[in-house]
Amino acid sequence: MICVGHADGYIGNKEVNRIHEMVNSEHFTLKERQILMDDMDYPKRPEVIVEDMIDLTQSEKLMMMRKLYHMALIDRKLSPKESKEIARIACLIGISEEKQAQVEEWITDGIRWRERWDEIVAD
Repeated sequence: MICVGHADGYIGNKEVNRIHEMVNSEHFTLKERQILMDDMDYPKRPEVIVEDMIDLTQSEKLMMMRKLYHMALIDRKLSPKESKEIARIACLIGISEEKQAQVEEWITDGIRWRERWDEIVAD
C-alpha cells in the first residue's frame, strides 16, 4: 500500500493518515509498526516486499489487491501511475490477468456508483 501511495511521486496526507489508521486498528506487533512507519519514508521496491506474500491464498492476494485500490482511491481519484503500480504488484504476487481485470472492473463500477451518488445529492 505504501508503494501505491508513492506511485504518483509522493505520498499525500490522506494516504499517510489511512496507513496510520490501519496500523492502529489492526493487530501489528511493535516491530511490524516500526517497519511500516520506516517504509513510509523509505519505501521498499514491491519486488522485495512480495517475496513474503507468495504463500498467501488466492483470496488473500485478491484482498490485498483490493486494499491497494482502496489506498490509491483515498484521495478520490485513481491515477494511471497508481493503476500501473497496482497491476505490477498483482503480477508479482501471482494474480492472473483475468482476475486482475475482474477486480479492476469491480473497482471501476464502484467509482461510477459513487459518482452517481454525488450527482444525486448535488441536485
